[in-house]
Amino acid sequence: MTAEWGISENNRRAKFYGLTPQGRRQLRQEARRWEQYAAAMVKALRPA
Repeated sequence: MTAEWGISENNRRAKFYGLTPQGRRQLRQEARRWEQYAAAMVKALRPA
């Protein structure tokens, strides 16, 4: 994760965060796992 100080929309000092390339890869992996889990739950909860 990266971070830097800046000025927010309401003109206040704020810290802004961003994902590193490694963080983006991790996010993609976690999103895939979540999509698989959600698909399995939908399948399990459908009426037979």
